[in-house]
Amino acid sequence: MYGGWDGHGFMPFLPMLLIALPFAIGNYFLAERLKQPSWLWALLTLIPIVNYFFMLYAAYMVVYAVLDRLAPREASPEGG
Repeated sequence: MYGGWDGHGFMPFLPMLLIALPFAIGNYFLAERLKQPSWLWALLTLIPIVNYFFMLYAAYMVVYAVLDRLAPREASPEGG
């Protein structure tokens, strides 16, 4: 029926989406704190295969944000 399609094409992606959903919610709020587009971060976290690369990007953005906040403290004469 329908050229050999059994109607279960979405089922393999369901576990990946269920695992990615908490990360998408977390990235939504993280993006707000980093002043990035929140909806885009959540959407990119939900897209299979793209989310692996995006999570690496998000991790580096967090590291850079932390380093940028620490940079003025290193420049101060008393060190903190």
